[in-house]
Amino acid sequence: MSGYERLRVVGLDLSLTSTGVSDGARTEVFQTEPGGRLEARMDFLVRSVRRFVSSAPSERFHLGHGADLAVIESGAFSRGAQSEAAEILSALRLMVRHRLWLMAVPYAMVAPTTLKAWFTGNGKATKPEMVAVADARHGTYFSDVPVKKGRYDLADALGLAAMGYARIGQPLVRLDAGQQRLASLDAVKWPDLLSD
Repeated sequence: MSGYERLRVVGLDLSLTSTGVSDGARTEVFQTEPGGRLEARMDFLVRSVRRFVSSAPSERFHLGHGADLAVIESGAFSRGAQSEAAEILSALRLMVRHRLWLMAVPYAMVAPTTLKAWFTGNGKATKPEMVAVADARHGTYFSDVPVKKGRYDLADALGLAAMGYARIGQPLVRLDAGQQRLASLDAVKWPDLLSD
């Protein structure tokens, strides 16, 4: 690193069955079995996210450098009535946010359409389009990962991390500053620590 320490941003695409996490250098998923006890599954995911956020097994960051910012995909609130699955996912998000708060890691919540608009230029992009952009822009091979092994969760987590890096002025790749991309960044309520 030349002259400054690169900040570490972690993208979190939370799901009870397949949670994607990424810091731009490393992207992975944590999965649970649908038949397992709910509390045990949630505990496993929260602990897995905590471990990923608190350490950096990558040469890009100093060893042991925890996250400076987490970017979490929020719920799609326009979908109407709250289902049991949506309620469980909301609880998981809250548990992770509480853990981040205990760790003093600031976080931002990003709506799915905002993430898609920023990452692909289309707020209604499909999951395969998100994967295609990740592969083309970031040199990943997510399209080779089976869907049930977290293909789409990997792409979303990387997109969230990339959005956070762009916000703090340390983009993972060079991007044009298109109006839609800038509007998407401005649509997010970023932590005070990172505001202009």
